[in-house]
Amino acid sequence: MSNDVNIEQIHRYLSGEMEVTEREAFEAALEKDEALQEAVRFEQQLLGAIEQSFEQQARQDIGQVHRQLKEQGFFEAPRSIRLLVLRIAAAAAVIALGIGIGWFALKPPAFDPALAFSQYFQPDSTEVDGIIESLTSVGFTPEMNRSDSLREALLLYRAGNHQQASGFLEIFLRDHPQNDTARFYLALAELSLSQYEPAAERLSGLARADGFGQQKQAQWYLALCYLRMANGLNPARQVLEKLAEDESFDKQAEARELLEKLPQ
Repeated sequence: MSNDVNIEQIHRYLSGEMEVTEREAFEAALEKDEALQEAVRFEQQLLGAIEQSFEQQARQDIGQVHRQLKEQGFFEAPRSIRLLVLRIAAAAAVIALGIGIGWFALKPPAFDPALAFSQYFQPDSTEVDGIIESLTSVGFTPEMNRSDSLREALLLYRAGNHQQASGFLEIFLRDHPQNDTARFYLALAELSLSQYEPAAERLSGLARADGFGQQKQAQWYLALCYLRMANGLNPARQVLEKLAEDESFDKQAEARELLEKLPQ
């Protein structure tokens, strides 16, 4: 990550100044880059405090701080050291500008659905191995083309080739439209490709399918999908409230944590 470039990009992203194409590319990178996620969270906190505590002139001081850090070789240090120094430098700058201890009492930044999605969305990797092993013959015979194979599609999914896996799963579902496993992993591939509308449609059905072994996982991913859709916060809240009370759900803690972050 090029820090001096990304800091400018982060500010433009948070202020809504990016064009649609650039914003989509930035959000795609945000979903995969933990360092970028942490940088965005920090800049949100910093700019949120400035918004509450300063006039417009104070915003310019942030750029000056970053320039000084660059001149001092800050961006060449290991990431853990950079983040620690950045917090110290930011706190010192804020105190120097008159915020003082009140900086630490400021309310958290506004909820960002895109950032929350990138923090919590992890494509399933725990159950797919067992499913692949069980599919040595299901949907895959010597007479069938490899693109018709559910097993082949899931191998591509497991390898992170979500675009190709999506195509294979769509082909498989033409002949097996009721296969819930194929529908589930196609929805996850679509989520990974930022195709939220079709993913939500598939997951919504699976979330209500009582006989589906991954029903709760489908509900979790549906809640995350809602975060990226217009007017999706209330539907996301409804799903998360249910999962947060379900002690048998392996991501109950994450569901509670995300639920607490949603704006009231």
